[in-house]
Amino acid sequence: MEREGPVVGIDIGGTRTRLGLFLEGELAAREAFPTRDFPHLKERLRGFLSRLGTRPHAIGVGAPAPLDMRRGRVLGCPNLPQWEGAEVVAELSEEHGCPVFLANDATCAALGELEFGHRASDFVYLTWSTGIGGGIVAGGRPIWGARGGAGEVGHLVLWPEGPPCRCGKRGCLEAVASGTGIARAAREELGQELAAQQVVALARGGDPGAQAIVDRAARALGQAIAILAELLEPELVVLGGGLTRAWDFLGPKVEKAVRDFSRNPPRLALTPLGDDVGLYGAAVLPRHFPSW
Repeated sequence: MEREGPVVGIDIGGTRTRLGLFLEGELAAREAFPTRDFPHLKERLRGFLSRLGTRPHAIGVGAPAPLDMRRGRVLGCPNLPQWEGAEVVAELSEEHGCPVFLANDATCAALGELEFGHRASDFVYLTWSTGIGGGIVAGGRPIWGARGGAGEVGHLVLWPEGPPCRCGKRGCLEAVASGTGIARAAREELGQELAAQQVVALARGGDPGAQAIVDRAARALGQAIAILAELLEPELVVLGGGLTRAWDFLGPKVEKAVRDFSRNPPRLALTPLGDDVGLYGAAVLPRHFPSW
């Protein structure tokens, strides 16, 4: 962690945004609020720092969207269309007078795991929430890809004739298994407007329609993990996100699918950092940012 001054981590989620002030590697203050648009984030950050009476030495931002990491802008965000085109780095650095770094939120979460969580050397982090994202660490280093887009597990096509995904394809893992996908399936198959957690609760209670939706989602996630296992041979797959709060019910379903589809199933574990995993990762992003 940077020692020259305080670092701010920002984790922009599909549902909630989290701000954190880190002092010498310790989370000193945090704030969370519903995700809206970029002007709202700037306003909340301004108030957060004003109340703390501090100026950041650096800011790290994780966002759930296709990004131009070199220019520091959001290219498009299927789950948050109001963020498209946001000049995150330019505007925040100008306002706060410090370096700002922008990366995919799931890769930031993988950085949080690398430095503060399980600290494995070869692992995949998956967030299972409003959307599905992934971050890859190999040999103790994050895998960025050519433009910073590596690890987009949510857009593996598992079911080519499946439901449309907000990315424009059909049958993506996210379209089938994310919180958004589960809610869509409930609307179409159960005729009810339900949040994903409500569908899971109905399935836990024995509702056959909800069980079918949940079983399909868990199996799709397990299939995706098995694909990652064959490609990357991780020692560990770490999961976080809102849907993992029901891991006692969903976990055995996912684990069975992983065993069904994989020759060498990896160990699955929940992040010990809870909802703040991306926040911790965003705070150390300045030290891991690629030098393209």
